[in-house]
Amino acid sequence: MSITWGDLAEEPLLTPEEERLLAVQIEAGLLAREERVRPHPRHDATSVELGMLEEIGHQAWQRYIRANLRLVAMVSRPAATRSGLSESDLFQEGCLGLIQAVERFDYRRGHRFSTYALFWIRAFVGAATASRLGALNLPASRAEKLRAVRGVESELTQLLGRPAGAAEVAAHLGRPVEWVADLLSHQPPQSFDSIDLRAAELVDEQALALGSFSDLRPLSAALLGQLPELERDVLVTRLGFTDRTHSYVDTAAALGISVTRVRRLEARALERLRGICPQSASVHL
Repeated sequence: MSITWGDLAEEPLLTPEEERLLAVQIEAGLLAREERVRPHPRHDATSVELGMLEEIGHQAWQRYIRANLRLVAMVSRPAATRSGLSESDLFQEGCLGLIQAVERFDYRRGHRFSTYALFWIRAFVGAATASRLGALNLPASRAEKLRAVRGVESELTQLLGRPAGAAEVAAHLGRPVEWVADLLSHQPPQSFDSIDLRAAELVDEQALALGSFSDLRPLSAALLGQLPELERDVLVTRLGFTDRTHSYVDTAAALGISVTRVRRLEARALERLRGICPQSASVHL
């Protein structure tokens, strides 16, 4: 299953009832897959029946993804304008966040999927934005200036209907042309063209989680990689490593755990980091 911009308007939005029904079908399909490959099945369903349930579940999964692509566009388009990065690239990264949301969503809690999905989409788009700008090996202050320049360049390009020149960007910012041209000489990594959602669905969950934090500095990424998955998720969400900081309540809702548990996991993660991080870094924890 590949995603294109044309898919945005083709799939109708889901009602709350449809969200629940499709989520049930997805869950049933996953259970059927597990049962089908089990050496000693626990139920009397035939392999054909299990295969049908699995296919229904996969179709439901595709429908869930396509029906929520508008959420990805809501996040990726403004992010592309602000950063000057490829809108297509950020849209595809947002799709990975959408996949993560579909896989983690618990329909039994009675919440709308869109609220939950936006958190994951923003996290993945934010991580990709920081990662691509950070990949230029620029100091943080210079990367921030580049982000601002590319944002103005993108806005002027849309306003003028043609690529904005360095002189026009410089005039808008009140900066010398040489200053702007020097920043614009740093090119983001080459964009990629497509994303195969079926392949992304099969990526190991832990590897996907680690990959979503690729905007972290090498030291932080290495340290967080040593934490248990849930402790890492809590810390990254709470402290805003991928996007922005979140309250205990928002973090609990996003991860599907209680506020009390969020507090405990955060305290445990920070204590664990104090024990494993270099002395020069531990002063900040």
